[in-house]
Amino acid sequence: MPSMSIHKKLLLTFLAFSGVLILSIALLVKWSFHSNFRDYVTQQNLARMQEASERLADYYRDNGDWSALQANPRKLRRLLSRPLPPPEPGPSFQSETQPSPAPPPIKPRPPMQLFFLLDAEKSPVMGRPPQHLEHTNLVPIQLEGDTVGYIGFNTDHRSFSRMDERFARRQGEQLLYIVLMAIALSVLFAWPVSRFLVHRLDRLGRHIHHLSEGRYDERVTLHGRDELAQLGGHLNHLALILQSTEQSRRKWVADISHELRTPIATLRAQLEAIEDGVHPYNDSTHQRLARQTLRLQQLVEDLYQLSLADVGALQYRMQETAAGPLIEDCVNSFKARFRQAGLTLSCEIHATVNVLADPQRIQQLLSNLLENSLRYTQAPGMTKVSLARHRDCALLSVEDSSPGVADSQLESLFERFYRGESSRNRDTGGAGLGLNLCRAIAEAHQGSIQAQPSALGGLKIIVTLPLETP
Repeated sequence: MPSMSIHKKLLLTFLAFSGVLILSIALLVKWSFHSNFRDYVTQQNLARMQEASERLADYYRDNGDWSALQANPRKLRRLLSRPLPPPEPGPSFQSETQPSPAPPPIKPRPPMQLFFLLDAEKSPVMGRPPQHLEHTNLVPIQLEGDTVGYIGFNTDHRSFSRMDERFARRQGEQLLYIVLMAIALSVLFAWPVSRFLVHRLDRLGRHIHHLSEGRYDERVTLHGRDELAQLGGHLNHLALILQSTEQSRRKWVADISHELRTPIATLRAQLEAIEDGVHPYNDSTHQRLARQTLRLQQLVEDLYQLSLADVGALQYRMQETAAGPLIEDCVNSFKARFRQAGLTLSCEIHATVNVLADPQRIQQLLSNLLENSLRYTQAPGMTKVSLARHRDCALLSVEDSSPGVADSQLESLFERFYRGESSRNRDTGGAGLGLNLCRAIAEAHQGSIQAQPSALGGLKIIVTLPLETP
């Protein structure tokens, strides 16, 4: 069985809610109308009974008892149907020639069989009084301060006159028409509203489908400030991130291919030259091949380390570590190479600090920084490594002499495969992965890394690591 569409679900839900609400209101209105209309009819009958009690009081004054009425019920009907004498006119400022206003219309009277007459002891005289008079509307008939009888009427459903019943029935029919019209209007309103909402959902669904197909350059536009419009904005932001990620991935693949192609092409060219007898195989040729092989091995290792960092698989064995001796050991292992390059390498430990770190990864970070300085610093020059304490952090800095880096390039140094203009030569320059790996290691230690110009004329790298808290 095919599933019901969202459009039909929204439409049926809205119609069901509207139908229940309209029917509930209609039932309440009907109940309220009948209740109030019954009270209205009762008040009208009480007013007529009050009027009739005055006529009956005059009759009792003239006859002295109710025996004549009891013998002739029609006489009671004529008595109640006869209008009262009009009240005496009061003072008026109207002109004598001005016509008097028309008398009010005669109100319709209820059926006479609904009325009943009781004597002073509440014994039946005429009519059919109910068995229990406690809840019956009785109007006393007063004559000179004495109660000579009572007039009342039955308050059951038959107390309505034909005109009253016709009016109540007409109101019920009109209420039914109103309910049907309200339901029809609900259908006319629910249909376009549900279509509008479903149309917006369809647009979002198509946009998500396009994203799943890799069409990250498309955007969806939903006007308004509701939740669907906000969802459309979030999807556009997601598409922008996916597009940027896809571009980075393509650039990453292209850069890797380019970086691997160069040493492989160099190795192949040199091997072909040896095979063709263009270059003899001697110590110089062997050293060039070894350098290209080591460079290729280092590039593959850096790529492997970065891939582990990206997926969170780069292992760290955190422990309380004395940073000073660790840094001194790493610096001492580089001093011989710096001397061979005509550079001076110094180390200054300004404070004894303990950090929660992986000693091997910290040495890897510092080694990458020293390799970077050794590769780019011009001889004669110098590189200075220092360790200091600032508040609750350890500051490790590596700065060197010229050449420097332009301020506009400082933020880009930590991007993958980024190299400044001074490092285009692959015989001396790296692949642009070392500083990116340093940032990954620093962030894994809840620290940070930044670059700024050095007072020595070159570049200064500052690594911030949190101290070990006791």
